[in-house]
Amino acid sequence: MADRLTQLQDAVNAQAENICNSIGVLQACAPPSSFPDFEKSPRKTEQHKEDYCQTFANLIASTAKEIDVLIDFLPNEDISQDSQEEFKRFDKENKDAALKLEKVVIAGEVLLEQIRKALRDIAQSQIEIQKLSNINGNL
Repeated sequence: MADRLTQLQDAVNAQAENICNSIGVLQACAPPSSFPDFEKSPRKTEQHKEDYCQTFANLIASTAKEIDVLIDFLPNEDISQDSQEEFKRFDKENKDAALKLEKVVIAGEVLLEQIRKALRDIAQSQIEIQKLSNINGNL
């Protein structure tokens, strides 16, 4: 049987795989977007009855619990004063990185909203151009 760190690494890898698979399945099963008054309407696809969100949420939660249990069973060693100071420094660096990440995520969300608005504007322009070409074609 593998040692505890190997088991923990395997569980973390499984969790990463669960998350990647859930994103892929949800993306594949997502209904296509449609724009009103646009000639090409998306095809209707048959949806599976299974609730993928709940399935993957359960899978991810159970793997997270498994990871917690594995962490709890790691050996606890006495930590020297130098190691404690190093852990404190790493913790501070981690918190600083988390704050930076939060700022980047917020900026990304703002940018995403701008891109969505631009796509809506483009779609609306295409609809208007199509209507104008239909009107000019009928003249």
